[in-house]
Amino acid sequence: MDNTSSSSRSERLRTFVKWLETNGAIFPKVEIRDGTSEGGSGVYALERIESDERYAFIPHDLIITGKVCHDTVRITGQPRQQQEGEEYDPRHRRMMLSLFLIHERFVMKEASFWKPYIDILPLEFHTPLQFNEEELKFLRGTPAEFAVEERREGYREQHRTALELVPESVIPRDVLTFENYLWAMTVLSSRSFSKDLMEGSLCVLTAESEVLMPLLDMTNHYPRTPVTWTICDDGVGFSNFSAIEAGQEIVNDYGQKSNEELMMGYGFCVPQNPLSCFHIKLNYSQDPLVEAKERILAAAGLKKSHDQYIRASELPIDLLPVLRVMVMTDVDLYYIGQDTNHDLFEHVGLRIELRARFLLMFLLEKKLCVFENSVAGLPAKATTANAQVALIYRTEIGDILRSTIYNLQVAEQDIMERACKVFEGGGHELPRYIYAGKSESAATGPTSERARADIAPSEQFTDSVLVTSESFATDQAFLEASEQIDVDEDVLLTLFLLRVHMVPSSPWHAALRRLDGFKHPMLLSEQNTDVGEMYGEMLVEIGEMHDSLFPLLTEHFGDVFPAEHFTVDKFLWASGIVEAFRVIVPPRCTSGDCEVEGICLI
Repeated sequence: MDNTSSSSRSERLRTFVKWLETNGAIFPKVEIRDGTSEGGSGVYALERIESDERYAFIPHDLIITGKVCHDTVRITGQPRQQQEGEEYDPRHRRMMLSLFLIHERFVMKEASFWKPYIDILPLEFHTPLQFNEEELKFLRGTPAEFAVEERREGYREQHRTALELVPESVIPRDVLTFENYLWAMTVLSSRSFSKDLMEGSLCVLTAESEVLMPLLDMTNHYPRTPVTWTICDDGVGFSNFSAIEAGQEIVNDYGQKSNEELMMGYGFCVPQNPLSCFHIKLNYSQDPLVEAKERILAAAGLKKSHDQYIRASELPIDLLPVLRVMVMTDVDLYYIGQDTNHDLFEHVGLRIELRARFLLMFLLEKKLCVFENSVAGLPAKATTANAQVALIYRTEIGDILRSTIYNLQVAEQDIMERACKVFEGGGHELPRYIYAGKSESAATGPTSERARADIAPSEQFTDSVLVTSESFATDQAFLEASEQIDVDEDVLLTLFLLRVHMVPSSPWHAALRRLDGFKHPMLLSEQNTDVGEMYGEMLVEIGEMHDSLFPLLTEHFGDVFPAEHFTVDKFLWASGIVEAFRVIVPPRCTSGDCEVEGICLI
């Protein structure tokens, strides 16, 4: 909404309407009103408009396309990001549209053909890019806090590019300021129409991804009321699926947008918006296995996008599959890479499933902690319209986070409970590349939808299914011997697994015996030179560790570490299991518990 008097704005609206009519626009049953319940302009029906009746027609000459902009604002050279033969970057199409608006408003002024349209554009906007410091506080701890800075920096980069490409004779530097560029970009974010709203035909006609459409861009948003576009040789007609009564506002669905998108692009939110979501980024670029994991993602037909959007009622369909790949170890990746003849996710195993869910829970609980800790710095009340919009968004983000975490806790608890039952029943849910037989239970999703008032990680799972240092207490002889051995925990776990393997009464004996045929890739170094290069040093170190322990341990604790069960080959095998089957159960963000690290054999 601009800052001029209502009488002045009404005069400019009349001039704009006359300009539309003079240049071939047709809208006999439509009027533009200066002021709605939302405080801005709106488009209304003067008389009843029937279903599918064309209520407006805009000739092509009144549509601002990229071609119009390029014909007006001549630039020197090409944007840096565009290389010969590549598709033109949509960001630079927007840059050209923005430069056109600046040129027409500040350079051409009264001489601009588009002046009546430029004059009715708002001078002030209410997106977070225009929030003051107090209003921005309501976005602290939310994805929008970072989105605002990302968008601002993106606009600054585009502005710097524009300064390099646009001759000062076309747009003087005192006009091509960042403030004016921000104004023009906000006009586009709040008023332009993207190709996904144009049903394809207009895109083909204009070869553009985005256009400005005078008159139609003055309709306000209302969900599930899309405008129908009818493309003609000389222009574009508009109609609605349902009838519009006289005096009723003509509205348009701006698209399937979350409240973050609506707030960032238009400056408003829709209370209880079913499309609202929490945005997270999965950044695994620093993972040393990133290239191998991206190959697995590609083979599974999964997108590489780091951006994921979580709604309160559902997870993105690709989120858990991507996380399963992210948590895979080098061993998982090696064996999956050897077997490309089956569905990669036919059965990933409980270990991978739990690690994926633990990772997601950790990420979301960390986000929730940041969100809740930011409450202390919030203003006491949302006293401005901008702050009230931000508060709607903020409240919604908190609800989405809490409900998603709760649902994940229910599912996580169900999976751990099932793991306990599988373990107690002597079954397993190993990945098929580790165990060649048929799994007793291939399902990896939650088995129950029951609610719980107080959900915590299953103590039974961490106490009985996982093999941890606490498990040593089940074997008193080993426990007493281990207290006299000065080695790190992984070595003790390796020794304990070999002890489990030789003691049929151990709770983990049956599960471990199923892994008799498992070989860590390091044991295949003689068959594969690439594997040898990757694991050769590890193989030598583990062999040296064995030689430092034996036969000394056998001499001192012969009943605990008999030589025939603690050979170097068996020590290497058990060390590979410790390395490959590790699971870390993270603590709850709000609890004082410590993480539990152990070996998951099922």
